[in-house]
Amino acid sequence: MKNNVEMKEKRRYIRTDTSMLMVLRLKEGDSLREIKSVTRNISATGMMIEVENELPVGTQIQIDLTAPESVNPVHCAGKVIWSAPLAGGGKYTNGVEFTNIEEDNKNTFLKFLCDVIYKASGKAS
Repeated sequence: MKNNVEMKEKRRYIRTDTSMLMVLRLKEGDSLREIKSVTRNISATGMMIEVENELPVGTQIQIDLTAPESVNPVHCAGKVIWSAPLAGGGKYTNGVEFTNIEEDNKNTFLKFLCDVIYKASGKAS
C-alpha cells in the first residue's frame, strides 16, 4: 500500500501579499498600548503582521487598518493565533484572525481586498 501524503491548503480565502500600515491597540490592565505595525499579507478572514515584540497567542487586539486611497482607517478586532520570530532576530510575524469588522467599514475593507487581489493577479494596469 502506498502512503501518499497530500498537502492541502487549509485557507478558505485567497491570501495576498501586501504591505499596509496599521495601528494595533492591546489592552494591558486598565490602559491601552498602541503599536504601529505593517501587514505582510491579508485575506478576508485574517492577516500576517510584522511587529517589534512578540504578541502572545490569544491576545485580543483592536486594529486601525489604513487602506491605500482610503480617507479613514478600517476599524476591526482580531485575535493572535500564532507568533514566530523572524530570521535575524528583533522582529516577529504574527497570524491574526479577524473577529469583527465594524459594519460601516465592511464595504471599504472588501473593496480594498478585491482591488489588492485583482492587482496581484497581474490583470490591473
